[in-house]
Amino acid sequence: MARCMDKERYFSVNAIVLKYSDYSESSRILTLFSDEFGLIKASARAARRKDSKTLPLIQPFAFCRYDLCRGKNDIHTVTGGELIENFYDLTRDIGRFSAAGTITGELLANLVQDEPEPEVLRLYLNTLFALCYTKKAPELISAVFSLRLRHELGFLPEAEEVLRRNGSKSKNENKNAETDAGILKNVLSHIFNSELKQLYGFELSEDLAGTVLELAGRLKTEDR
Repeated sequence: MARCMDKERYFSVNAIVLKYSDYSESSRILTLFSDEFGLIKASARAARRKDSKTLPLIQPFAFCRYDLCRGKNDIHTVTGGELIENFYDLTRDIGRFSAAGTITGELLANLVQDEPEPEVLRLYLNTLFALCYTKKAPELISAVFSLRLRHELGFLPEAEEVLRRNGSKSKNENKNAETDAGILKNVLSHIFNSELKQLYGFELSEDLAGTVLELAGRLKTEDR
C-alpha cells in the first residue's frame, strides 16, 4: 500500500461503496458515500488480490471505516480499514439485490461530489438493512426510499401538497376515495417525517402499497 509522508494527509471516514471500476490487474477505484464528505473517490491498490487484507473493503455495498491518504486529482488512497457491514444477504436474492442497485443508481443521480448528506447516508443504510433483514417487498422498499430521498433533498413538499399536485386518485382507488386520500396522506407523512429507524415499520394493504408504488413511479418519470 502507498504511504503518505505527511501525517496531516491521513484521515479516516465511515463510508459505503456505491460503485467501482477496476484498473491494472489487482486495483480498484471506489466511489464512496461518506458521512463527513459525501461522495469521494478512493484508489485501492492491489486490493483485489486473494491475500489482500483490504479485499472485504472494496466489495459492492461494503460499509466500512476507511483509512485514507489524501491524493491528487481528488482521488484518495485506501491504506486500511475495518468492515462494519457487508450486506451479504443481498446477493442471495436477485430481487433484493436488484432493488439495492436501483436505489443506488437513484442516489448517485442526486448526490453532489464532496457535499455531505449524513441523513441521506443513514436513509440509504437503513434501506439496505430493510432489504436484507425484513420480509417487505423490495419494490415497496425501493418506492419508500425514493419518496423519502426526494423529501430529504428538498424536491418534495409535505404530504398534503404532494397529494394536491399529483391527485389523490389512482388505479387503486375505491368508492371511498376521500377516506383513501386521508389514509394515503398519513402514509406519506410517515414516509417523509418518521424517524429513520421506524421508516419501514409499517404494514400496508395491497391496494395502498400499489398506490405508493404508482406515486413513486410517477415522480421518477417527472424527473426525467
